[in-house]
Amino acid sequence: MTAPSFDDFLSLSVDLTAFEETVLLGTGLARPYLAKVRAACGDEVVTALLDAHRASRADAAVDAGGHDRALPDRALLDRALLDRALRHRIFSDDRLGPVARNVIKLWYAGMWYALPPEWTDCYGAQAAGETSTVTAASYQEGLLWRAIGANPPGAKAPGYGSWAQPPRIEDRYLNGATK
Repeated sequence: MTAPSFDDFLSLSVDLTAFEETVLLGTGLARPYLAKVRAACGDEVVTALLDAHRASRADAAVDAGGHDRALPDRALLDRALLDRALRHRIFSDDRLGPVARNVIKLWYAGMWYALPPEWTDCYGAQAAGETSTVTAASYQEGLLWRAIGANPPGAKAPGYGSWAQPPRIEDRYLNGATK
């Protein structure tokens, strides 16, 4: 069995987090995160997850082929089709769903959370699968802080007096809600 591909893991991470590849690479944590997922779940599970992700993207592309390319919200349609395919192939799967959810938590919170006992009973526990921080930078670089437009408390100080201003939430995160 070949080792899971870094590029495939990065592509999966882009689709799971909704952050661009450059943002994920900019954290400096993509390779350590792949190593953590491999150590916590094993290469067989990670390879199956990446294969299911490729299949989800292919499903979404086929589904998109049946829609009018001139639609004004083409990107939204493509994202909706990919979301549906990911839910079908990955998130509804008993083996892959918990791992994919952990990858999301890993990127956002900077922590690997132990998989549910039901998962480890069925698919085996790995020594590295316990709840842990991957690196010291994981907390500071968590996508949570970018998503809410804030700095991590105790790290990346924004400057004197910045606490007096409310966090700025980018319009792309509001999904039609008003500020």
